[in-house]
Amino acid sequence: MKPLFKEPVLECFLDTDAKVLFHVWLSKPTNEQFKQGLTKVFDQYQIYKKEISPLHWLGDTRLLGVISLESQGWLEKTWNDMLFQKAGVKSHVVIIGTDVFAKYAMEKFKTSMQTKYVDRKLFLETFPDKESAYKWFKQIEPQMV
Repeated sequence: MKPLFKEPVLECFLDTDAKVLFHVWLSKPTNEQFKQGLTKVFDQYQIYKKEISPLHWLGDTRLLGVISLESQGWLEKTWNDMLFQKAGVKSHVVIIGTDVFAKYAMEKFKTSMQTKYVDRKLFLETFPDKESAYKWFKQIEPQMV
């Protein structure tokens, strides 16, 4: 696992063996830290997707906390298109803890993205830990061709 960058609230790594770009929220970010952090991970994805195919996206949100309404709006208006249109992400997993609201928000996100991008083969899932996510990435790879 190669470290790519570390911010006060976010770390990003590249696992070339597993073909995974992995970011971990270390604590609750401000709205600006949230947007800048995800944009920085997005930039890394853009760089490494040219070398690694498929490149899976894994985000650990267990320490993220509740996302503000402003950040939620940014996710819906800007982020989702960046992720699936511009970056072309096809496989995306979010690690979430036991928070019921976080689970609900991610289920809503999955349904929304699979409906919006019905013409694409998107693989979106949530798991409680990194190991489950890695196992799932390996399982879906043959279907991504």
